[in-house]
Amino acid sequence: MVEAMIGTWRVVEIADLDKDGKWQYRFGEHPRGYFVYDVTGHVHIQIMKVPALPPFPEAKFTDSKPPSPEHALAAYTAYVAYFTTYTVDPEKRVVTHHVEGSLAPDFTDTHQPRPFKPEGDRMEIGDGKTWRRVLERVR
Repeated sequence: MVEAMIGTWRVVEIADLDKDGKWQYRFGEHPRGYFVYDVTGHVHIQIMKVPALPPFPEAKFTDSKPPSPEHALAAYTAYVAYFTTYTVDPEKRVVTHHVEGSLAPDFTDTHQPRPFKPEGDRMEIGDGKTWRRVLERVR
């Protein structure tokens, strides 16, 4: 079961059910990103909203001037990134991410159990009823 997870996975869908029972796609219907599970028990995850945000008008990437608070907040909410170790319970089909560091400080030093279903070159992480992360293996 662990072997089925190892590799690079492209994000296909990030969906969460809202209180009205409607699927929401906070990163857009075609987000970009990767989940990379390695043989040493490490994973790093990065997801960005699509369409991508426009460049910051007040600063270029090479400048040392920070973006405005409004632009920084928009960028923060349009991107998820964290690195972690992981363990797998093959009987329960649960992978637990032991978060070492995250763009979201409250996520750091937490343990995040995730039900998962590998099916060939596709994998769904989530309960499938209220949230799902659909991934496709990169070959």
